[in-house]
This record gives sequence, C-alpha cells and structure tokens, in this order.
Amino acid sequence: MFQKIINKAFNFALKEYRGVSTNAVRVKLREQNKANAWQVHSYGDISELQFGKIRIPQIRHSDEVLINVEAASLNPIDNLMLGGYGRTLFQIPRKFEMELPLVLGRDFCGTVIYKGLEVGSSFSVGDKVYGFIPIHKQGTFSEVVVANKAHICKKPKDLTEAESASLVYATMTAWSALYLFGNLLVKGARGSRVLILGASGGVGTAAVQLLKSQGSIVYGTCSTDAMPLVRSLGADCIFDYKDSDYLKNVETGGFYHIILDCAKFGYENIPKTWKFGTYITLNSPLLLNTDKYGLVGGLLNSAATFLSNNIKPPGEKRCLMWGFFVPSGSGFQFINKLITDGQITPLIHKQFKFENLPEAFQELNKGHLRGKIVVTL
Repeated sequence: MFQKIINKAFNFALKEYRGVSTNAVRVKLREQNKANAWQVHSYGDISELQFGKIRIPQIRHSDEVLINVEAASLNPIDNLMLGGYGRTLFQIPRKFEMELPLVLGRDFCGTVIYKGLEVGSSFSVGDKVYGFIPIHKQGTFSEVVVANKAHICKKPKDLTEAESASLVYATMTAWSALYLFGNLLVKGARGSRVLILGASGGVGTAAVQLLKSQGSIVYGTCSTDAMPLVRSLGADCIFDYKDSDYLKNVETGGFYHIILDCAKFGYENIPKTWKFGTYITLNSPLLLNTDKYGLVGGLLNSAATFLSNNIKPPGEKRCLMWGFFVPSGSGFQFINKLITDGQITPLIHKQFKFENLPEAFQELNKGHLRGKIVVTL
C-alpha cells in the first residue's frame, strides 16, 4: 500500500509539478522512500537533535496531503517539547502510540506532492501552500510532512516561502488566545482595549496586527529598542518595561478589556492597581503539572490552581484564562485572509539553513526576539 502511494505521488509529480525541479522530486521519492529530518530520540537539550533519514510519512486519511517542506519556523513550544514538555497530556490525542523519535516544528510552507481523494479540487499537486501541524503530531523539521486539508491555505503570492512559514503558528496562537479564550469571537474585537505584554515577540507582533486589523485599541509593552517596531505595527500606546515608572505608566492606561501575557509576566505579579477584565496567559501550568504529577494528579492540581485564582470577592470582575494554540481550520481561514490582504505582515528575526537547525535553536534560546526564526530547505 505504501509503495502504491509513493508510485502515485511520483507519477503525479512528473505530470503536474510546477516551479520545482522534477529531478528533485525523483530523488526525494525514489531514494529508498526516505527524507531528511531532525529527530529527538530522547528528551533533553539541543544536543538531542539528530539529523538523519526517516521514512516518507504516509497519508492515513483521505483528507490529507503530502507536502515537500521548503521553510519552517521555530516556536517556543518546540524548545519546550525538546525537553519533554507536554509528554503526558499529548499522549491522549496520540492514542498512546510511541512518542519517540519525535520530529518537532509546527508550521511550514511547501509544495503539495500528493493528495488524498477527499481533498478534491481545493488543492492540486504542485500547489504552493502554507499551514500548520497540530501539536501532538510529527512536525515540520522534515523534508516531507503530512497535513490535513483544513490546516493549509495557498501560499500568499506576495510573500516568500520563509515569510509565509513565519506567520502561521504565532498568529494562530494569538487568534486562539484572543478570540477563543478572550471571547472576542462572540464579543467582537472592535473598540476593545487590549494590553499585550511582550508585544515585540512572535505572538506579540502577530497579536498587535490582528487586533488593529479589527479595530481594537492596542497597548503594548516592550523594551526601549523595540518600541519603534511595535509602533510601526500600529500599536496605539507603548510602555517601556525598562522604565522605572513602568507599572505606574501601565496603570494610567485605564481599563483593559484583555491583558494578553506573551512575556511570562505572571498573573500573580499583576499589580492590584491595574484595571482589567480578562488576563490571558500563554504559559499555563497544565502541561507542567501533568508531566510532574501524572495525568489525573496534574489535572486535579491544575483545576485547583485555576479555581483558586478565579474565586474573587463580590464585585471583582477580573478573571484568569489559560490560552492555548487551537488547530482551527476556520480560524486559519480568517487569518489567511488578513495575511493575503496585507493586514498581517511577516517579521523575521533571523533565517537559517535546514542543516543548521541546532544553531537556530540556540538563537531562539537567547530570547528578546524581534519576530520569528525561520529555517529553509
């Protein structure tokens, strides 16, 4: 069965591939059915990243596509998962299959080289697409990856492969946090006052642009040197967190409907004088707790923490929400339209070649990024 898929992919590639060398396709699909990839065989640090050959992944469902990856971006979750973060909870959607060896990487841009029967006319072999892989699946630091048709869109014509790949995961994380956990999907974003802690990073810059495209009033925090960047994205007011009066300055901003914490500031560190409705953190203790205490113990511990932070005196309206990346096809369609219309633009901090992925991780670990780190194949 697998050989039939490879043969069909090869035949399709010969007939319909556009913009990519046929010889390149021939090598990828015929050389022992293998592709280059970076894998993790045991959890640890960057030294655990191993470069080698893997079997070309199989399409298991008829609504999936096989993609030749040409660019992928790094996200903080990749670095965390390298150390084993989420290994307990992620096993549920994996149906407790073997988790290692693991290919990291969440978003990508590449070319369709095979498609399932139910993909239909939405995508053709040879199409340039960009998209994401759900967090529990084998990732994009590989020459070939399998993606669901709901999780890809045609590559924006005005963007390069690297620029396209840099946008997906960070923007979808911002959308998930604000629209799902911040309830903007119901309330609407227009006129909402949102404070973004860490507005110059990957998710922060995406959140600023996303909110401004929808008519929100955006406040951001960042370091002094990043203020021009955040201002250029359209932020209405920027606070320098290195300023000695930083906490007081944020307080003078008035009431914020949402505070989105992209900087690990911490709910417990929010001054009582700050006025807001919903605080959303992208660093909930849920995955850490399940890794530490096991599935049941971790869930119970997390529930107790969440409830204790949301039990407030009468009249207190502020609440804590934990934000997570949600692999929403409709959310990506919404984001894709904004990207295609130029309302969300890429910001690349630094670019590396695929074979230099460990160096890209080292750059990620330095922190204080201005946009995304991308690897190209």
